[in-house]
Amino acid sequence: PNAFARNLRLSKTFTIGVVLPQLHSEYGYWRLIYNGVLKAVKELAQLGVSIELVEYDRLKPKSFLAAIQKVIANKVDAVLLAPLLPDETRHVIEQYPNISWAFIDSPLPCRNRIITVAQNPFRGGFMAGRLMHLQIENKKGTLVVINTHTAAFNASERARGFIEYFADKPELQVITLDIASAKSAEEALERAYDQWPDLCGIFVVNNAVARFASHIALLGRKNHTTVIGYDLVEQNRSAMLEGKVDCLISQRPEFQGYTATYQLYRKGILNQKPDEDILIPIDIILLENIQDDNSYTLQWNGRGEE
Repeated sequence: PNAFARNLRLSKTFTIGVVLPQLHSEYGYWRLIYNGVLKAVKELAQLGVSIELVEYDRLKPKSFLAAIQKVIANKVDAVLLAPLLPDETRHVIEQYPNISWAFIDSPLPCRNRIITVAQNPFRGGFMAGRLMHLQIENKKGTLVVINTHTAAFNASERARGFIEYFADKPELQVITLDIASAKSAEEALERAYDQWPDLCGIFVVNNAVARFASHIALLGRKNHTTVIGYDLVEQNRSAMLEGKVDCLISQRPEFQGYTATYQLYRKGILNQKPDEDILIPIDIILLENIQDDNSYTLQWNGRGEE
């Protein structure tokens, strides 16, 4: 924050609507993003920046639309959200073109969005494929991609990237399983092992990997199955330390929330052009470096400064 911004805040306030899935859901992943938002707002509060958080159930599109309507009704200047429901997200941002929209967690091809702070999900999935190939060495067999949120753009792109990596490797076939509920997860895994006895690797495209990894261990299959997933939430960290997960890809969730908030501040208070696309690095977490994961959480301040 600079002197110019301090002068501006005497006559200008800027409220950001933060629309996120329930913070406790998905093993607390969304709370990590919100923690980054809170850190930025704490630094910017004296400059007229405030937030309004509205949580919703990501499994219910009407809940998302109601959350958007709530923040719009309160006349926010900008909205920070994860575009997990592509059709609904496109609809609302076209409906309110005067709002500054910032996407976190996932990109989404559409008009009118101002900022995206996210990984390239296709590259993330492709990287997961490369890591899987290195882990299984020279095995031949079947790999399974598990998606628990099929509507999400980033989930489908990760699966596509993983499949693309193995497109020229005929010795390894890739099967995709869409598993919508926790109840069906165990049955789906057992059927997969029965149907493909040579199953040697499982890639979970989101942070639900610990749930599947635990059941793989219960089935006594871990020694023959490489398990890769996303996000260093506490359950996944524990699963890796217990030897149930081989590799995680981290998205720096706190950094996403912090950076997107600062970019909206740049546009709303400083009248500067924000960085439209900020790519989050694909951080690879293995057992050897899991203890060091906090060293890069907020290593860049999100303001365009080194």
